[in-house]
Amino acid sequence: MSQLREVIGEQKPEYCVQCGKCTSVCPVSRFMDFNPRKIIAMIDLNMIDDLLKSRTIWTCTDCLKCVEVCPRTVSPYDAIQALRNIAVEKGLPYPSGYDELMKSVIGIGFIQQPQTIRTRTKERINRQSLELPTLQTPLQIEKIRSIVQQMLSGKGENP
Repeated sequence: MSQLREVIGEQKPEYCVQCGKCTSVCPVSRFMDFNPRKIIAMIDLNMIDDLLKSRTIWTCTDCLKCVEVCPRTVSPYDAIQALRNIAVEKGLPYPSGYDELMKSVIGIGFIQQPQTIRTRTKERINRQSLELPTLQTPLQIEKIRSIVQQMLSGKGENP
């Protein structure tokens, strides 16, 4: 629990009144082993290992709706991010798609290359045709690459 508290910082799961607003707005709660409300309750009960072993922490879409609606400023999102970090540090398995995402960040600096899309009239549109600026590689790309490569080299078994 202390490691989780350290990562979460000022989050206080004991402030949660179990109103269920976070779960009601969560677009993926029905696909989770434990919904956002239950995640906070389990953290408060120090059931961290159960959460780390579940697929719940990888199901969150990072939409932040749970943060927006909480009347007690408890953030299931922050808790989930902390749990993800702890899982990776412990070498626990994570979804295989994360490897591809990280490789893309190392290669081009983004999670995916900007794409050309088709409109309903079958016209192709890209950033330039919309008069959007060309995407620039992040300023500290070498630092980002180094950090991501360290993360990949220290990862656990991939399911």
